[in-house]
This record gives sequence, structure tokens and C-alpha cells, in this order.
Amino acid sequence: MKIKKTSLSLNGSAFIALLVLSSPFAKAEGGGLGEAAKSIGGFFSEMTSPPVPKPAKQLLFIREAMDKLSADEYISYSPVNPQAHVYMLADPLCAYTREMHKKVPEFNAKGIEVRYVAAPSGDARDPAWATYRNIWCSGNQKQAFDDVVNGKAVKTSSCSENEVQTFAAQTQFIKDVTPTMTPTTYFQDGFWVIGADAAVVKGLPERAFWGAKIMSQYGSR
Repeated sequence: MKIKKTSLSLNGSAFIALLVLSSPFAKAEGGGLGEAAKSIGGFFSEMTSPPVPKPAKQLLFIREAMDKLSADEYISYSPVNPQAHVYMLADPLCAYTREMHKKVPEFNAKGIEVRYVAAPSGDARDPAWATYRNIWCSGNQKQAFDDVVNGKAVKTSSCSENEVQTFAAQTQFIKDVTPTMTPTTYFQDGFWVIGADAAVVKGLPERAFWGAKIMSQYGSR
């Protein structure tokens, strides 16, 4: 769903992110052919495995925005031992968000945690925002989110002071990263992709691991 009309200062980066969705980085290993074969295998592995790049400086503002979010400021769908995570801007009333949400169990099964950040369409007075606030203040955010995605109504809920503050942190994240549509998926190194089409869904796990690998090697900056 379209969030708002705005120009991204780095609108070419989404395209770059798509280009690296299928980047190979698993190293091949020789086996059963002796040390010489292993050496040859390692040589070709180094040739076909791209070097781990440094985090893009122009995406530092996105990494900083993600770093500001604490664990109580997003809805987490996580495996027991996640190997990577993504932040996904979500509007549970959006058809594309709903389509992407169907894939979350598959992402979890591959070791990827999905962190939903509120990004309803319109402004704070629109029904989509009221729906997400009711999800956020429901006492069981994941169940309420699942219900809305599946077309069920969510009860009107009153929000505690802490819930108001944690919800506000998500609106600040949106201001910081200026997205245009939902779902938008942000990888740990700051690159992002938009939408829920087959190419995005297919490439998302590997790109999530690649983003995690970049940040594990070079740190948060």
C-alpha cells in the first residue's frame, strides 16, 4: 500500500538492493579428492565468492534509525535462534503486507526474524492508524496482527503510557527513513526492497543473511 508521495534521496538504492538479492556467498568445499582437490576447490570458491563489502555510507541514516528501535518497539516473529533479522514496514490492511505475511513462517524456518514496524496508510487520523493502535495496545500484538491480516476485526483498546511511547517510536522511524509503500523490508546493512512479489520473496532470505554478514564483520557503522 502506498504510504505517501515523497522522493527518496537514495531512490537508486532500492534497485541496487534488488541486484544483490541473489548474491552467492556460501563457500564451496572440496572433499574426497585429496588435498590438491581441496586446494583447487578453495581457489575457485574464492573466485566465485564476492568479498564482503563495507556498509554503504549513504545508508548510515537507515542503520541509525534501526539502531534506535528497542525490542518493545516492534512486533517480532522470530525463530528460536535467529541468524539474521529484517525490519518490515507493515500495514495489516494492505493487500501486499498480507501477502508477505503469509511467507513469514518460511522466513522463520530459515532462521530469519521479521520485525514489524507500524506503517499504516494516510495520517494519524485515518482508520488504518486506529487499527494499528488497537493492535499495538491489545495486550497480544501478534495475535491481533494475525487477526487483522486474516480479515478479522480488532477490539478498540486503551493504551498505556508506555504503549503510547513505543508506538510513537515507530512513527519516528517512518519519518527517519521516508518509505513510500508497504511492505518495505530493511536489511541489517541498510539496503531495502519494496513489495511482496515473487522475486523479492525468493531473494529475501539470502539477502538477509548477507546483510547480517556485512554487519557482523564491520560492526554497526
